[in-house]
Amino acid sequence: MKKRYLLIGALFLFACNGRLDEMRPHNMAEAESYLGSFNNIVNATSGLYGQFLMQAGGYSESHHYHGTYHVLGEFRGNNVIFAEAFPAQNGFMPSSDYLRAPDAHFFLNSDQKSQSYAWAMWAKSQQLILGASRNIIAIDKLFEETVNPDEKRDLVRLKGENAFLRGLMIFNATNVFGRPFWDNPDVNLGIPLDVEATADMLPRNTVRECFEQAVADFKLAASCLPDERSDRTFANKVASFGMLSRVYLYMGGLPESPNEEYNRLAAVYADSTFSLVNDVVEVLRGEELKDLYDNPKTNKEILFAFFTGNFPSGIGNAVHGYYSWSGYESEASSSVFCCEISRDYEKIMDKENDLRWKYFTEPSVRHAGRFSTTKYNGGADRVFDDYYSFICPSVFIRAGEVVLNRAEAYAKLGEDAKALRDLNEIRGRAGLEELSELSGNALFEEIFTERRRELAFEALTYYDYVRNGLTMKREEVSVSYSNYTGAQYNEIDPKTSRRTVCLIPAEELLLNDKLKQNDY
Repeated sequence: MKKRYLLIGALFLFACNGRLDEMRPHNMAEAESYLGSFNNIVNATSGLYGQFLMQAGGYSESHHYHGTYHVLGEFRGNNVIFAEAFPAQNGFMPSSDYLRAPDAHFFLNSDQKSQSYAWAMWAKSQQLILGASRNIIAIDKLFEETVNPDEKRDLVRLKGENAFLRGLMIFNATNVFGRPFWDNPDVNLGIPLDVEATADMLPRNTVRECFEQAVADFKLAASCLPDERSDRTFANKVASFGMLSRVYLYMGGLPESPNEEYNRLAAVYADSTFSLVNDVVEVLRGEELKDLYDNPKTNKEILFAFFTGNFPSGIGNAVHGYYSWSGYESEASSSVFCCEISRDYEKIMDKENDLRWKYFTEPSVRHAGRFSTTKYNGGADRVFDDYYSFICPSVFIRAGEVVLNRAEAYAKLGEDAKALRDLNEIRGRAGLEELSELSGNALFEEIFTERRRELAFEALTYYDYVRNGLTMKREEVSVSYSNYTGAQYNEIDPKTSRRTVCLIPAEELLLNDKLKQNDY
């Protein structure tokens, strides 16, 4: 069933991408009519997965959702440094990263779509939220009308998949455009929530409303999706439980003032991730760990990942080009890839014993004395002679993170023994010795550092700083952009700076006068 969904959806995606991008109230009657059949709901659901691949509005070759998500979560942290400036020219076309990547890295927060990743996140999130909402409404209607039990079962699954994708879009976009949950979530604004699929110009909902909608969507997804082993590039039950552990952790408050209820729920849903009867979720160990980022379809640790291998040959992962060569193999040493592992990250790694350093880093082929991550080097696809793209996955959530979610939640609950147990599980699988006799703030700090080691280059570290109210500082200063080397551009305190949030794109404010801009 899944393969059939994807094939039909790919055809739908490439045929109708323009219409999806421009969906406005004038075509809602047509959409409602189209979604009146089971096959068309399958098409539309599969098309949502395809939107991970397509650019936002076709505006730029690099305005992909997975690339945007990565940059806004990783470049703003301290695991990555720009070893050289992004080029004004990239091959035969202007590089859309020339201004947008430094904008994210240095917290400049442009409101112009040509100079910021914010527009791509905003536009793509709104597009997918609307599409998923339309699908869910149509599924509910068709479920009441159909008498075919197999079709009813499949409609329930489709509802779960749409709910998962909508929850993911809401949660990620709220973290980009909204203040952290510990800072007045009933007052501060997140994103508009068009869960009724009106396609109207709506005001922004509060951060609390956005988080609660994401929770509701992931719970709905978990209730609809079957307890069975599945292709991890599609929504599934364990991914829903894993995302609930993350969302509640983000709601769990500051280390000095944690919220007991939300941290307890983060631990409960982490437990649920590993408790399914008919599924297999494991933290990979030993030699298996080397294959963690190669193919997510049958990987026991990955819960949900974007994978360009689902799509036609020659379409690579946009993230790969930030860290390593792509294109002509003969020109690998001169190819432009500007991001390297920062000295800040090197300092927290045991290069002799930590398997993550051994398996997922390599000496840079371009920048002497520096190292690159290999997490995006899998799936080399020979497009034609000497030319390669890389169809490696972008992991959105995996079991290793869920264990650390539970560890942090336990630490904030004061259950030090349980927190230390989970911390040592991740350290042990990485080849590091167990820690003991840690408690309180010292234990929390060790868990935080372990999250940096474990989840580096997966677009989570920056949000770990923000949601815990911790100052993010880069000790190593990039020399690639000499105008942006001051402390104000390499350090950010979430408790005092409004630059933790991105600006609402100026174009969106012109289109929708109900939107209120973020301030500094």
